[in-house]
Amino acid sequence: MQDAKIKKRLTKSQLTTRREKIVSFIVLAIAALIFVFPLIYMVGTSFKSDLDLQMHPENIFPTPGQWTIKHYTGFFINGDGQLDNMPKWMFNSLWSTALTCGLTVLIDLVVAYVVVFLRWKGKQVFMKSLFAWMAAPTVIATAPGLALFQTVKTALGVNNFASTYALVYFWLTIPGIVGVFNVILMYNFFKTIPIDIIESAKSDGASHFKIFLKIVCPLAKSTMLVIVLFTFAASWNNLQGPQLLMAGEGQAIQTITVALAESYGGSSAWGAQGVSMATALFSLIPVLIIFIFTQNRMIEGLASTGVKR
Repeated sequence: MQDAKIKKRLTKSQLTTRREKIVSFIVLAIAALIFVFPLIYMVGTSFKSDLDLQMHPENIFPTPGQWTIKHYTGFFINGDGQLDNMPKWMFNSLWSTALTCGLTVLIDLVVAYVVVFLRWKGKQVFMKSLFAWMAAPTVIATAPGLALFQTVKTALGVNNFASTYALVYFWLTIPGIVGVFNVILMYNFFKTIPIDIIESAKSDGASHFKIFLKIVCPLAKSTMLVIVLFTFAASWNNLQGPQLLMAGEGQAIQTITVALAESYGGSSAWGAQGVSMATALFSLIPVLIIFIFTQNRMIEGLASTGVKR
């Protein structure tokens, strides 16, 4: 009775808005379930015994009595008491991803500041070239990049683990810090900063370095966190580049994604599936941690980059 009275009080536009919200919620919930289902299956499979993997591969979760953590044992110390490859893979991925994130944010801040707050010829041409470059698929640089890498490797005479490790991760990190999309995000945010703030700081004798460090960077925290999230996920999940550069270089030099691809590789052994799922779930932890710390600022940062002054 009370619900009927409330419904009568709503106008036609309000009822339409409510229906649209309900439909949107249902559609988003279905889409979320579709995306989350593989992750749920991964978690369940990682706890299945080898027998359960063989007898009931279609089940999402292990059957009663077939739960096991066997696939998670030996991640850090192998059966011989030696350091396993998992810590090496995680370390390789973590430090290279962290370096990529740091350099990406720094370059995006500097480029956006120079374009928005400094006067120089060719600024418009530079921005138009960035927008045009966004239309070019990144895959076109794969073949020339790999050919150049092999040329440099041969010219430098790289033939030991340390020099190979340094060259591979230099080649893997540097190209990942020049994403045009992130520059555009930071550029759009800087356009929302009132120019009066910058001019006032200049009139007080502040240098560009001080303005950049004390005024602009603190204001850009939300956008910086968005770029960190995007860059971390892209660098951590990168597979094609590391696979090409690390081919034939041994397991100690690999990232976690390359190790995952090679550890499973379509093997028909049921135990290999369980270990692969457990490793994949373990490798997901850093991305989840970054998302938890940046999710509150993500919407705010994306919204602020879409507002024009």
